Amino acid sequence: MLRAREAAQFLRPRQRRAYQVFEEAKQGHLERECIEELCSQEEAREVFENDPETDYFYPRYLDCVSKYGSPYTKSPDFVTCVQNLPDQCSPNPCDKKGTQMCQDLMGNFYCQCRAGWGGRLCDRDVNECSQQNGGCNQICFNKPGSFHCACYSGYALSPDGRTCRDVDECANGGACGEARCRNLPGSYSCLCDAGYAFSSQEKICQDVDECADGRCEQACVNSPGGYTCHCDGRGGLKLSPDMNTCEDILPCVPFDVAKSMKSLYLGRMFSGTPVIRLRFKRLQPTRLVAEFDFRTFDPEGVLFFAGGHQDSAWIVLGLRAGRLELQLRYHGVGRVTSSGPVINHGMWQTISVEELHRNLVVKVNKDAVMKIAVAGDLFQLDRGLYHLNLTVGGIPFKEKDLVQPINPRLDGCMRSWNWLNGEDTTIQETVKANPKMQCFSVTEKGSFYPGSGFAFYSLDYTQTSADVSTEATWQIEVVARIRPVTDTGVLLALVGSDHVVVLSVALVDYHSTKKLKKQLVILAVEGVTLALMEIKVCDGQEHRVAVSVRKDEATLEVDGTKGQSEVSAAGLQERLAVLTRHLQGSVLTFVGGLPDVPVTSAPVTAFFRGCMTLEVNQKALDLDEAAYKHSDITSHSCPPVEQAAP
Repeated sequence: MLRAREAAQFLRPRQRRAYQVFEEAKQGHLERECIEELCSQEEAREVFENDPETDYFYPRYLDCVSKYGSPYTKSPDFVTCVQNLPDQCSPNPCDKKGTQMCQDLMGNFYCQCRAGWGGRLCDRDVNECSQQNGGCNQICFNKPGSFHCACYSGYALSPDGRTCRDVDECANGGACGEARCRNLPGSYSCLCDAGYAFSSQEKICQDVDECADGRCEQACVNSPGGYTCHCDGRGGLKLSPDMNTCEDILPCVPFDVAKSMKSLYLGRMFSGTPVIRLRFKRLQPTRLVAEFDFRTFDPEGVLFFAGGHQDSAWIVLGLRAGRLELQLRYHGVGRVTSSGPVINHGMWQTISVEELHRNLVVKVNKDAVMKIAVAGDLFQLDRGLYHLNLTVGGIPFKEKDLVQPINPRLDGCMRSWNWLNGEDTTIQETVKANPKMQCFSVTEKGSFYPGSGFAFYSLDYTQTSADVSTEATWQIEVVARIRPVTDTGVLLALVGSDHVVVLSVALVDYHSTKKLKKQLVILAVEGVTLALMEIKVCDGQEHRVAVSVRKDEATLEVDGTKGQSEVSAAGLQERLAVLTRHLQGSVLTFVGGLPDVPVTSAPVTAFFRGCMTLEVNQKALDLDEAAYKHSDITSHSCPPVEQAAP
């Protein structure tokens, strides 16, 4: 048991001294020196009367004083009275809830507190959380006489009751449903593939409609897990490197497109109508004399017509299979003569036709290749004058009315012409003022697409069998030899009813799904890319693009290297089934571009710019045989790549 002096250390200074006095009084050792500090009952009362902790002892002490006099008299009776004072722990002055036990100190008491309690009477809760968070790893909760540790959401209390450990929510397979679960410190995250967002209510990954956010400058097409921006290709735009905005389609290979003002281009009118019409009138009979320099790669077409109307005398000089052909009609009798060397080799040569002594003489480079006897003159007398009509690059009537039908369209070039000894000086001035009537200064073999038009054909891709019970098959075999000027443009496309782009082969400078800028050739059906292959578009070289599409397969090759598939096997079969349905109807084959279709109807809608020749199902496509061709497209001549200055 603690002695009084030890207990007194918890009291205020004057109280401690008073208890010492009382203790000495109880022991009979009260010294006079105490009088200096506690000289009277009044002074003692002043010390204790406001201290409830002394309520048990002081009243009884005063009783001893009143009975036996001042303690300073050292009365034995007073000492005995004090020593016989009752136990200070009865009744118990300590707080019952916070006290473990009360110790009597004979004139004082000591409350021994339970853990978590403090104060003289053990009635004050100790806040353990105020010191080092109570030793808790995360959260400390104080409570009367105690405390406990807790953890944040996503953590669980360890067996030691103080530290917290992470809860792996992903261990529960249902935390994220069909999404991927990633455990995080104190939490977890449900992850979806790019282009999808997690729905916490349904616990599924839902497609994000990026188009609703207005990400694209022009048109936007949302797709599962992604989106694709489209620009007005027909307006000369393509996607910028950010894959959202648009920029101009610019040449990456310079072509030498300079033209000669002293030349006349014969292929400007796709309709086959003449590019030049002349009418000569003479007072005297006059013979035909025509001479000019000529250059072409085209195997067939009309150079010029001379004569009267359809039922009178006339001649037509043309090309068939690369050789000169002369058709003539006199007095209702028609003839066709062909002779001489092949001249569609792209080199300049001088050609002349002359009426000489009832003969027509045709020369190539001064060498006579044809001499035909005729029974009449080309100049016809009418109302006192001799008349002759002369048309260049076409005939003044339908080609079916020729002696032998011929395609009049001719991609050829004339210069240094001389019609009837130079009496047609106005032609040169007309050509000089109109660049579209002029020829490229230098040409190579091929077809040139200037990036401003297209041509189309009506081709049949189905193959019927004599056995009516056998289902019709189809195939699309395309070989394109290209020298592009730009990195974006449609090479070939099949367009069905309602302007649906059934199939397209095109150049593009980006990978739509990976959002990467890369020069590619793509094969697509209804806007879905089936295969793609890289190509060095801007190297100025010729590249071979081969496409083979059948009922059960689709392949793409560039320069002999097979491209990669962009769809699954099931996705490929689905697309080919769509293509099969379209081929059972009517489709048109477009080359070099597309008609006015929505920009989202195909991966590329821009016009092709550059040189290209095409074979479809093992047959070369002749642009002169197209159902339509833009007049700016040259069917058999192409300018060369511009040579860099030394």
